[in-house]
Amino acid sequence: MTAFLRPEFIMNTPIPEAEAFGLLQSRRAAFKASATPFLVGVDIDTPTAAAAADRLLDMTIAAYEGRPAADAAARGFPRAAYSLFGDNLVPLLKDVLGTSLPVAFLARCVDSYWRSATRAMAPQ
Repeated sequence: MTAFLRPEFIMNTPIPEAEAFGLLQSRRAAFKASATPFLVGVDIDTPTAAAAADRLLDMTIAAYEGRPAADAAARGFPRAAYSLFGDNLVPLLKDVLGTSLPVAFLARCVDSYWRSATRAMAPQ
């Protein structure tokens, strides 16, 4: 069997960035479910953590697409929630979308998140 046909080679080949972004959008519920436990216990309960995960993901997606002002909907969570979400973003993306994500996609998600999170955490 050639190297190109071995399953481990196929599984580790990065998918295109646009495909990774499409997966993120289609697997929102799974991402939210995975992110929520990371946020519980930072002065928020499970329902609030689920709402935070959802809004922070929305904010990240909007910034990724270049849509401004989505960070306003993610205001009001404890600062620790923003940090935990951002610090765990790459592992969460890999857990939910798979390990063959392109580095450019991961970097753009992280950059988009932190740019928006900085605005969301800023005093109003």
